[in-house]
Amino acid sequence: MVKRVLCFCLSLLAAAVMLAGGKLGLRLDGSESMVGARFQVVGFRALPNDVSAFISPVYDLNGEACALVKVVASADFAFSSPLGIVKRKNETGEVWLYMPKGTKLLTIKHPQWGVMRNYRFARTLESHVTYELTIKTPSVSPILKTDTVILTKTVTDTVVVAGGRPKVPLAMHAMLTVSMHSNGPSYGVMFAMLRRHGFFLHAQSDMKSVGETSIACDRNGFLDDGAKPYYSGKTRHSNYVFTVGPVHRLCRWLDLFYGIGYGRTATAWQLAESEGGGYVLNDGYTHKGIAAEAGVLLSIGRISVSTSAVTVACKQWQACLGLGIKI
Repeated sequence: MVKRVLCFCLSLLAAAVMLAGGKLGLRLDGSESMVGARFQVVGFRALPNDVSAFISPVYDLNGEACALVKVVASADFAFSSPLGIVKRKNETGEVWLYMPKGTKLLTIKHPQWGVMRNYRFARTLESHVTYELTIKTPSVSPILKTDTVILTKTVTDTVVVAGGRPKVPLAMHAMLTVSMHSNGPSYGVMFAMLRRHGFFLHAQSDMKSVGETSIACDRNGFLDDGAKPYYSGKTRHSNYVFTVGPVHRLCRWLDLFYGIGYGRTATAWQLAESEGGGYVLNDGYTHKGIAAEAGVLLSIGRISVSTSAVTVACKQWQACLGLGIKI
């Protein structure tokens, strides 16, 4: 009888210990558990009057401006996303996350309060737009209970924020150009490639020729021997220029380029029939030698526009306009 009563008491004692362990968060396998509420996301909204993402944009690897999510929470929180987090800034009372356009999911982690995986935003994030994400944390710090003396701390899924200079995506521009000058328009092609710095090539011509000339005259038509023959009044012109040089990015949508090369512009006057016909090269209006070009290149989405000034030997000047695409 005494043995039965003793077994019954031991059973009650074991049940009481197990019940107490469950309420206090104790685990009999020697590991620790956490008592306390988990954090919650209590609000997400766009901030139409906040221009932080527009004034100081951060760009992803595709050259697209990021969305800015201001998380109202302490800096103890860590974040990750399927599309990545381009940049993180710890501000007073909140964390700024620059995230790629089109992001829908965010994983939120805390070393004590656990992990909330794949929180879905109420709307897909857009470029240049600022959002606010509010996290509610427990009012008291979580209480850790353990039946062991040795505590083990494990750190996983660490978010590493790059502190270096972001890599600028490669941009290529292909354009058709037209130049206006005293001998009429010239047409050409221009190609530019750069990140922060790069190079350009520009070739243009009016696709004309003055033909064969056997003699030359000065600007007023006088030959080398001082005689001035009669002219028919017809003229021929030809023009070509080739330049190459560096390109520098001033901002995301504006580049500066300048370079040198070679160019030639020629003019020939036709002799009257009484003088035997044919054409005389007018040295006064014919120039050749070093060519120079300087201008700017504007990007509007996928459209590229350039404007520049071109000179041949600093004697003939041209105004050039280009239009093409950004590859």
